[in-house]
Amino acid sequence: MSEQAKILAQMQELVMNILKTGSVSEEEGKKIDHLEDLLHEQKCFQELDNSEHDYLGEEIASLFLKNEKIQAINKLIDYNITPEDFFGFAEYHYEDEEEIEMFTDIFIADVNKVYLAQNKA
Repeated sequence: MSEQAKILAQMQELVMNILKTGSVSEEEGKKIDHLEDLLHEQKCFQELDNSEHDYLGEEIASLFLKNEKIQAINKLIDYNITPEDFFGFAEYHYEDEEEIEMFTDIFIADVNKVYLAQNKA
């Protein structure tokens, strides 16, 4: 499990606990802030200069959404971002937005397959 995946899992656990209790303690709030800071240090969240996108992950998502799958996978490889980290980024960053509904299990499996094949080359 990557560092980004661990951070997202911890955040999800905190959020689920907050939903169960119905309130956020000061300690939980500080932990969420700390985890968000750590998350923004991850590759998908690296900021881009001179781009229409704020983060590397947004640039890659844009390519997928434009049906430019090979170019998006090439960016994953160039930026040394795994599909797991990218799709974790997309789920977190675009939370509940309709534009990422195309990232189905079948789509993700296909991206993983192509990524592994191209990354070996």
